[in-house]
Amino acid sequence: MFLNIVTPCCRPENLHTIANTINIPEKNYRWIIVFDMDNFPDLKYIPKKCEYYLHRNENSVAGHSQRNFALDLIKEGHVYQNDDDTAIHPELWENIKDLTNKDFISFAQMDGDLRCVRLIGNEIKLNKIDNHNFIVSRELIGNIKFKIDRYDADGLFAMDCIKNSKKTIYIPKILSIYNWLKVQNAFS
Repeated sequence: MFLNIVTPCCRPENLHTIANTINIPEKNYRWIIVFDMDNFPDLKYIPKKCEYYLHRNENSVAGHSQRNFALDLIKEGHVYQNDDDTAIHPELWENIKDLTNKDFISFAQMDGDLRCVRLIGNEIKLNKIDNHNFIVSRELIGNIKFKIDRYDADGLFAMDCIKNSKKTIYIPKILSIYNWLKVQNAFS
């Protein structure tokens, strides 16, 4: 498995924490950070093992234009959208690393406060799936893009992808925690 991790970013202060949660062998991932800013942040915020870019679109919500920018850079492998307020689940890699032959992988997502399951991940429908609880092969994505003006564009994107999926798998485990860093920062 080769995983392209895409992080649209307006909170660079979280990037080193996210970097510390990536427990994937270096040869198996590429981390693309796309800053939704006019200028790059101070270099102290930018982790070593990443590529970083600037892309701004005033009409975009929820980092969707930045996601599309990153998709244009990716030619192969699988794609995982990891927001700038979300750590990577410690068990994610172990559960997906051998699923190279699957083109759509989904799994459950816990609420950031760790009190309940937010999304089960087995229904690929609007408001039933989040960027952070599915992984898609670049080949399956093809020319599909995020609708930049809709907050729920992640659900639409997933629905467009699943239509053409031939090798879907659902993992009945929690492998994502919604807005985990945002919630943790609120408690600190």
